[in-house]
Amino acid sequence: MAKQAAKPGHFLWEELKRELNTGLGSLSLAIGLFLVIAVASILGTVIPQEESLEYYQQNYPESGKVVWGFVTWRFLANLGIDNVYRTWWFLALLMLLAANLMVCTFRRQIPMLKAAKTWKFYAEPRKLSKFALNTTLALDTPDALIAQLRSRRFEVHQKEGLVYASRGLLGRVGPIIIHISLLLILGGAVIGAFGGFKTQRMTAQGQNFDLQKVELPRLSLAHLPTWHVHVNKFWIDYRPDGSIDQFHSDLSVISSEGKELKRQVIAVNEPLVFEGVTMYQASWGVNSFVMRINQSPWLTIPMQAMKGGPGGQEAWGQALPFDKRGEIAVQVVTRGLQGSLMLLPFNTRTGEPLRNAITPARVGHPVKVLGQEILIRELVGETGIQVKADPGIPFVYAGFALLMIGLAMGYLSHAQVWAICLDGQLHLAGRTNRAQLSFERELSSIVENIAGQK
Repeated sequence: MAKQAAKPGHFLWEELKRELNTGLGSLSLAIGLFLVIAVASILGTVIPQEESLEYYQQNYPESGKVVWGFVTWRFLANLGIDNVYRTWWFLALLMLLAANLMVCTFRRQIPMLKAAKTWKFYAEPRKLSKFALNTTLALDTPDALIAQLRSRRFEVHQKEGLVYASRGLLGRVGPIIIHISLLLILGGAVIGAFGGFKTQRMTAQGQNFDLQKVELPRLSLAHLPTWHVHVNKFWIDYRPDGSIDQFHSDLSVISSEGKELKRQVIAVNEPLVFEGVTMYQASWGVNSFVMRINQSPWLTIPMQAMKGGPGGQEAWGQALPFDKRGEIAVQVVTRGLQGSLMLLPFNTRTGEPLRNAITPARVGHPVKVLGQEILIRELVGETGIQVKADPGIPFVYAGFALLMIGLAMGYLSHAQVWAICLDGQLHLAGRTNRAQLSFERELSSIVENIAGQK
């Protein structure tokens, strides 16, 4: 009975699978993907990520001085370059690269490892003569060769005058380890993109901030913590010349029931880590000041950051009405938390400063301004905390650790030696996948040692 012909649809499906596997596992595709991902990563480094729309509109305008002639805020937003690591196309590139690595691993690397582990004996001398490294010795037994190979850490197998020896099989495992490490790194990046979050919190000393209202990107699977953080204290260490040396925040993690779960003083490069959430000391500011005029009640006045403060330095200030008619106001300005301030009266109608009434002040010391006594009791600082959660980081770290191991293993040479003892002659051949010159010298040394023992 004749065999039933294969259905055309089945044949086309098998052909399509073969083409897909061949294309997905190609080296050229892997190189192309690596290059595109590298370019995207460079863009994500050069262009600030996850800033406000106003930031991009200000720094990447559509008219006037356009960056590089074409990079506008709309261009960045349309391509997702303002948040490149979470865009659909960047994640698709990572997944395509992961598919390429898996296909290459299962179609090439694992079969190569299995082939390398197989004891392959050659029984015909003419097959050994086809190797680039081959020779023939006048020997009745392979015993001297076997002794030489074992002394050089070769694993030797023999069968009826046939010899097969190999060394450095771990060198064949190295590429597989590298592929697994890259898959871990890619998986960590995807997990971080979907399961992580990042936010910035400016919080005054003595106040709390929580993470329940963090704005998450679309398709995010991040789990926001229910605990909140209390800022116990914020302070700055200054150098003798008045410049900032370090700034610190004393933080407490408080449960929803009010229990302190962890307390730590953080500083730049010394973050607090709790339940996978990392809190970095990122910035600082002046939140408010406490003052009174004459014998008025104490008032807490919020301060605002000023663009281009006195002398071009960063400054904070607030303007206060200073007379009943509203014609005069006093702007209170400070450059930091060291206690020095400047009181700048000005005409509210014209905006002109009253230069004769400009008065320097210090915290805790009353001063007279236009006949009124002003006492500033305290400057209240605020700490800028960057909060980041990335559940993919352990996978990325594990991937890089494996990558180092895989690279080290990949440098091991996998050397193979075959021998046939036939009719009083020992036919010998060998090959290696790397360090060809070194292996050639080693094989020559083996031959010389055997010849010297005769």
